[in-house]
Amino acid sequence: MQLKIWHKMIIGISIPSLIAVVGGILTYGYINDVKNRQAYIEIADDLKESVLEVRRNERNFLQYKNGDHHKLIHISLSELTTSLMGVSAGTAEQMGGGGIILLQSAMLKYSDKADNLFDSYNNEQQVINSAKAEGEKLEAIVSRKRIAKELTPSFILKLRLLEKNYIFYRDRQSYLEMSKGLSLIKNMTPMCLDCKPYMKSINRLFDAYRASDTLVSDLNLVGSEMEEVTGRLSFMERQKINSFVDRTQNLLLAALALLCVLGPLFVFKTSKRIVAPIKRLAEITLKIAGGDISLRAPIKEHDETQSLAISFNTMLDNLQETQQSLKESLELLNQKQAQLVESEKRASLGFLVAGVAHELNNPLNNITLTAETMSEDLKELSPEELNDYIKDILMQSRRAHTIVENLLDFASARKSTVMEIQDITRIVNDSINLVANQLRVNNIKLVTELPEKSFYVNGNRSKLEQVLISIFTNAMQAMKDTGTLSVKVQPDTDNKNIQIHIRDTGHGIKESDIKNIFEPFYTTKPLGEGTGLGLSISNTLISEHKGDICIKSKMGEWTAFTVSVPLYEEMAASHKEVAS
Repeated sequence: MQLKIWHKMIIGISIPSLIAVVGGILTYGYINDVKNRQAYIEIADDLKESVLEVRRNERNFLQYKNGDHHKLIHISLSELTTSLMGVSAGTAEQMGGGGIILLQSAMLKYSDKADNLFDSYNNEQQVINSAKAEGEKLEAIVSRKRIAKELTPSFILKLRLLEKNYIFYRDRQSYLEMSKGLSLIKNMTPMCLDCKPYMKSINRLFDAYRASDTLVSDLNLVGSEMEEVTGRLSFMERQKINSFVDRTQNLLLAALALLCVLGPLFVFKTSKRIVAPIKRLAEITLKIAGGDISLRAPIKEHDETQSLAISFNTMLDNLQETQQSLKESLELLNQKQAQLVESEKRASLGFLVAGVAHELNNPLNNITLTAETMSEDLKELSPEELNDYIKDILMQSRRAHTIVENLLDFASARKSTVMEIQDITRIVNDSINLVANQLRVNNIKLVTELPEKSFYVNGNRSKLEQVLISIFTNAMQAMKDTGTLSVKVQPDTDNKNIQIHIRDTGHGIKESDIKNIFEPFYTTKPLGEGTGLGLSISNTLISEHKGDICIKSKMGEWTAFTVSVPLYEEMAASHKEVAS
């Protein structure tokens, strides 16, 4: 049976939907049972809140220590008792009867502890009043100087201040300070009968505070027990609900497992039939993205993916044909580009040859004249004169050799296109030397500003020289028979570049022409004086060096080229270390 994708999807969705409906019905029944347990949680939370109210009144009672707050404790305990009375025996049994009984027992103990603490606070007040009265008596006795001279009024005043601090703060620090004061009295006047009533009253105050503190600790302990019991009741009820929910989930999962034994298998088979052709196409697409376009999608199914596979294969056929065509075009383009670069280089070479021929003629003439002189006067020449003539011939020969060598370097005999570490300052200087004679022939003044130290770039010497010669040639053609050519090399530390500034005083370039100056075959020269390829090829060569060429010009006055190439800092740093 030939099913479409949407048929397969409907079948795959229907079975899980049926399972979900059945599971939902079962889940509803279980959740309804859970809802009935919420009432027990509400009872436990009410008891917990009542205990918290008792504890809040307890804190107020401990702070203010008066009868009103003592009564509030009993009122909140009465409300808690009423809440417990409202819990039926059956409900208490369901909630855990032991917890309810513990709470009732703790409430009785808590009530007794609160009453005992109230009595202790009343006793405290009496002891405090007694201590104050005895302190006033001792202060009066000392002021009348009816006691040992060691007990000065200032000492008694300081002792009374410690007494007030202890009564107010009742902390360990004030207790230690008060005890230390009593010890000083005992040490200074061990036989002082008038001091003993005050000391006894302070010791009674110590005892009363200790008794109250013990009762406070007991009250806090019983209160914490009540909180723990009610918290445990609330926690246990929630645990029971969680446990019931877990059991419900397990039962539901078991039921779903039984219901879904065949469902998932059927859904898996259905989805596999839907996804398989799409997955095959995805895998083929990934391989094609990696560059293998010879693959084709197999046609196995008879659904919508069949037409997709056919279209995909047709697209790949067209793509393969297009790729082959592009590859052939690219190879042809590279060949033509290489030919254009070589032709432009030859054009520059032809321009240089005229100047080089003139420059080469001078040493050759000198050699000829010297040789003729030696031939005519050979017998009359002394060995010293003969040696001078030979040295002159050798010097002129080396000069001619250097001229030819520079020209050959530019014409390159070296065909390498490898990028190497190059001294850009030296390349600029060598390029200037190549056109120096042509500048003199054309009456053009040369102004250079080259740094003494070397700057290095990662580049190809032949290509960089070709760029510079091309720009120098354009500058000379723009200035005709007179002008100034300025060449400056300086680093651009902000952008980590080396910049070569070339400026001529020629006729300039129109602003409308500057944007097209690097276009192939675009030239502003008269017909027959330029191919329009020099600057286009130069821009391409500099781009290969990750650099750029900028042009500025003022019509009728000047044109400035700025060639920027990235500095090779590692090589420059190593050369600095070697030099140092």
